[in-house]
Order: sequence, then structure tokens, then C-alpha cells
Amino acid sequence: MCQQNFKAILTTTFLIGVGIWLLFFGWTQVQTAQKLEQSSAVVEGRVLSSSTKRGSRGGQYYALVVEYKAADYPAIRKEFDVGGSDYQAAKETGKARVTYLPEDPQVSRVTDFEILPFQILLGLGGVMTLAGLFCLAHLLMKRAKA
Repeated sequence: MCQQNFKAILTTTFLIGVGIWLLFFGWTQVQTAQKLEQSSAVVEGRVLSSSTKRGSRGGQYYALVVEYKAADYPAIRKEFDVGGSDYQAAKETGKARVTYLPEDPQVSRVTDFEILPFQILLGLGGVMTLAGLFCLAHLLMKRAKA
């Protein structure tokens, strides 16, 4: 009985903890993408370095280190995950187009990735959190009966 309660508590804690983390991560990524989508602050940055990585399923991932200068701010160096076409163009020209938030130039991007995966994470986080809360309610009702 004690081991069964421990497993139930562990499962509930996992569902709620991971669910809340996924909700938070997905929400911040979606909000940031939407703010950047509305931003008109775009500058041309200088590519300092580039790299590629092989994914576990054979895919290729691209990254650029770019230095850019936002209005009224010192130069910023940042590493960006980028899409293949942006990577190739940046390697050829040595330049990358950076979109940033005027109020916080550290929040920026080179490639406009789809937000659907983050929306899926947001939904999954919601489902996990609800499942965890359901389990918690079930545990509490079981405890109240005992």
C-alpha cells in the first residue's frame, strides 16, 4: 500500500512539474515569436562564425554567431539557431538579417521558425498539468475516505 501511494505521488508530481514547465516554456516561446513577428526593428549583422551539427535522426542543424548593433545599444554578439537557407546565405555574404525587440535587443532572431511545435508543447503541458491535477484530486479523495 505504501509503495503504491509513493508511485502515485511520484507520478502526480512528475505530471504537474513537467506539465507546468512545458506550459511555461511553450508560452514564453510563442509570446516571444509573436512579439518578434510584430517588430519592425531589423538590422544587418556581421557573421563571426558558423557551425553545423548532426541530429540524432540524421537531420542537420545550423548555427551562426552574429554581431549586430541595435539603436542606442552597444554591439551584441549572439548565437542563433538558423534554417538552412539563412545559413547558406550568411556563409556566402558574411551577413545576417537580425530582427530584435527595440525595448530588449537581446531578444532577437535570424530565422523565423514555425511556432506550431511550441504551440504543441503548450498543449501537451496543459494536458499533463490537468492529468496531474486529476491524479492529485483522486489521491486526496482516496486519502479522505481512508
